[in-house]
Amino acid sequence: MGLGHDLQAISELEAARALREPDVFFTAAELAHFERAANPVQSLAAGFSAKEALFKALPAVAGWFWTDAELVHDARHAPRFQFHGTLAEHLVREGLQVSVSLSHSGGFVSTVVIVTRAPSP
Repeated sequence: MGLGHDLQAISELEAARALREPDVFFTAAELAHFERAANPVQSLAAGFSAKEALFKALPAVAGWFWTDAELVHDARHAPRFQFHGTLAEHLVREGLQVSVSLSHSGGFVSTVVIVTRAPSP
């Protein structure tokens, strides 16, 4: 189990062109979501903050890529992670689930990620 928090200044990512390269830090679907947002830089900062908080919350997992954790949103726009590859296999094998909460205010994004045991089937 684990807990991760990240605070990201939105202005710090205005010139971060490398983060906009598909399949490096974000999936193509995540980048498309950010570009459709009312404030694309704020949305990009939220995605970056979410992955930073996830990295802090997870136990050491070898061989996963940033794109193994894809930030998606439900019909109410609530964020959650959709996992792929090595990271998805690890979470299933260890019986872990991940919860994420994002908030924007005053030019910052704050993210909390909690990793807990998944309920038994």
